[in-house]
Amino acid sequence: LQAPAGWKFDPNNWWLEEHGLIMEAPKFPLKEGRYLVTGGRMVTTGLTIDRNGRWKLDEGTLCDVTHLPCRAARYQPTV
Repeated sequence: LQAPAGWKFDPNNWWLEEHGLIMEAPKFPLKEGRYLVTGGRMVTTGLTIDRNGRWKLDEGTLCDVTHLPCRAARYQPTV
């Protein structure tokens, strides 16, 4: 199945966002590199991910750079 936005829906592995809508599956783990991150409030900072998947923020905390109300859940039915 294909979503209107063009991504493929997998009925055996899908994600639900906080408003009850099926969402595109996130791509993870993130690739090694540097990213600019923000929670849309006071802090915008750099995020470094190393080759082992460890991460570090240049400044602030995880709480500063996440959108706090967001919640998502992954569904993988068992048969």
